[in-house]
Amino acid sequence: MISLISKLMLVVLLGAWGFATDITYRQEDKYHMVSDKHLINDVAYKKGDTYQMLIEIPTGSRQKWEADHKSGQLEWEFKDGKPREVKFLGYPGNYGFIPQTRSGDGDALDIIVLSENTKRGKILNIKVIGMLKIEDTGEEDTKILAITTNSPFNNVQTIQDMLIKYPNVISIVKQWFEGYKGPGRMIFQGYGTASEAIQHIEIAHKKWSDHKF
Repeated sequence: MISLISKLMLVVLLGAWGFATDITYRQEDKYHMVSDKHLINDVAYKKGDTYQMLIEIPTGSRQKWEADHKSGQLEWEFKDGKPREVKFLGYPGNYGFIPQTRSGDGDALDIIVLSENTKRGKILNIKVIGMLKIEDTGEEDTKILAITTNSPFNNVQTIQDMLIKYPNVISIVKQWFEGYKGPGRMIFQGYGTASEAIQHIEIAHKKWSDHKF
């Protein structure tokens, strides 16, 4: 009975902290995490009015993991025969994708959540506050910006709020994306509002609906 109560309390707490609890994983090897779902197709992009994201790269990590389109599983990306690590400072937030979306580059829509380090593979319930409009060698590479419901920034509703109340936070994220691939590769094109970001997500969801992975 105590064990059952403890489990129920854990589920309630995880929900309160912004976690979804319906995915299980096994670590196949050092480079693969196998789940019981296709992480792009089978995880809802939102529940009710709340959007969800799945973490590929936790805050502070340099390991470049991603969800494979075909298998829908998390893999450590390889480059030149070696597992890839970003040659820069670790990611300034929990980085990943919004499930059931397809962006202009054919991948699920990128998102960074301004919150403390959370385990790879977790789903976070998020509040979208805006987006960074970025070009990567001439191609659109938009990054959705979000916070969690238990965030120290929970008084923030939009990117405008963040720029006024915590201006250095957005500056850190912007400069990180401009610099992590080397000078001149990632070009900042401006900010998008929360409403623009939500519209961008819904368009990406429609593209996914028409052409699933």
